[in-house]
Amino acid sequence: MFPCKIPVAFPQAFGLMSHIIICFAAIDQLMSTLLHTSRQRFSIELMQRLITVAIVISILYGIPFLIYYDYDALPLSGTNGTACVPNENNELFSKYTVYAGVPIMNGFLPVTIMSLFGLLTFRNVRHVAKKNIPIAHIHLEEQLTAMVLIKILNVCLTVIPFLIFFL
Repeated sequence: MFPCKIPVAFPQAFGLMSHIIICFAAIDQLMSTLLHTSRQRFSIELMQRLITVAIVISILYGIPFLIYYDYDALPLSGTNGTACVPNENNELFSKYTVYAGVPIMNGFLPVTIMSLFGLLTFRNVRHVAKKNIPIAHIHLEEQLTAMVLIKILNVCLTVIPFLIFFL
């Protein structure tokens, strides 16, 4: 039943896509706070390519959920509707989902990348304030960094309890 698989596959793919793009934002923010003259932020062209790669990876990650995730459509009593009930016929895919797919791809890996680059960015912003950089630039950099760090904190606070419950 293809309609029963869509509500499972799409959140997996789009959730991974949003995590990848937030990781890119954290990396870009770190690059912008580096004090070295050799630092370069992501260019628009590079970011477009990276987002295209993120979309492809996310779609490839979601395809197995469309193919291998098994659901049975059971009729609802007293109505014309049906309910999608998961079954565990595909043991290999179930093990992949429980032990590798969801916890690593949508959990530990993005949270680790976001946290690492977020902490490095926070450290760099504290050092930027001590350098001879125009106040307006420092203020804008701090605002943008605060937005990215709050987004990272939000993702971590929502994903980590899910991982604890999931595992």
